[in-house]
Amino acid sequence: NYNVENTQNQPQSQAGGDSQLKQRNSVIKRSQSNNLQRRLSSLRELQDEPKFEATFFTQLKLLIIRSQRQGRGERITRVAMLLTICWTVFTGLAWGYLPNNTDYVFNRASLLYFILIAQSNSVVTTSMLTFGGERRLLSRERAKKMYGVLPYFVAKTLADAVNSVVMPMIYGIAVYWICNLRPTVAHFFTFVLIYYLSVSAAQSFGLFLSIAIPNFSVALMLAPVLTICLIILGGFYIPFDKMGPALSWASWISPARYGFTAFIVNEFDGRQIPCAPNNTAEECPLPGSSVISSFGIAGSWSDLWLNVGMLLAIQVFLRVVTYFLMP
Repeated sequence: NYNVENTQNQPQSQAGGDSQLKQRNSVIKRSQSNNLQRRLSSLRELQDEPKFEATFFTQLKLLIIRSQRQGRGERITRVAMLLTICWTVFTGLAWGYLPNNTDYVFNRASLLYFILIAQSNSVVTTSMLTFGGERRLLSRERAKKMYGVLPYFVAKTLADAVNSVVMPMIYGIAVYWICNLRPTVAHFFTFVLIYYLSVSAAQSFGLFLSIAIPNFSVALMLAPVLTICLIILGGFYIPFDKMGPALSWASWISPARYGFTAFIVNEFDGRQIPCAPNNTAEECPLPGSSVISSFGIAGSWSDLWLNVGMLLAIQVFLRVVTYFLMP
């Protein structure tokens, strides 16, 4: 009897076990589904969280303060002041107080070009050295999500707009009056604007090279070569209308072209240059337009504000490209 009852109860117990197993599996599946939903929810929450704890404007404010302090410590130093004084004394001794007559037309043009290239060349190198030293710091702080590329770049641009041009501007302003360039208020402030934009364009060029060429040593070697080539194509050594077709196209990308052209137009446009003693020139007094055309400056490019606009456009273009190339 026991065997018969046991045989009859086996299907019932097996059916009960299957039912319990199904219930257990159902509970496990519901638990896994809930866990998956919780994981998906936390993932959404992570995605919704801001990438940086500080807002864009807070990052920008703090980075501007830091860049200003670093810039003053690196560029506005006793050595930089001494170097600026030396440049000013040298320029004053070389060109002196230029008389306003036809014998000193070339001297004025050469002075304007020297003012342009002497400071711009040093600014290119300084800009490259500055960012080269900050490259590792930028990568480390970005990895820690301390700030984004945009606030860093904007802060760097705003700080450099002051720190990098202070010494060159002091030099240019001093030399303007020491060497007796065009002594009117309007032309003086126009000169300051042109000079500021020229130095800023050189600074943007240096920053662009430091980003575009990852190998810092190679960038430092190429920078002087590229800078000298652009300087030669600026219009002083070779007038624009005398440049060969193989190189004339490259002068259009040279900031020195627009800075020098704007300087020449500002200095000579609308002037009648008095004759020098014992002058035998056929055209005397000499019209300023003749001096401008002697450098191959003609047509719409003899417009001062067009060249000022080109300096600004070059600077903005280099800055935008540099931003998109930043790591």
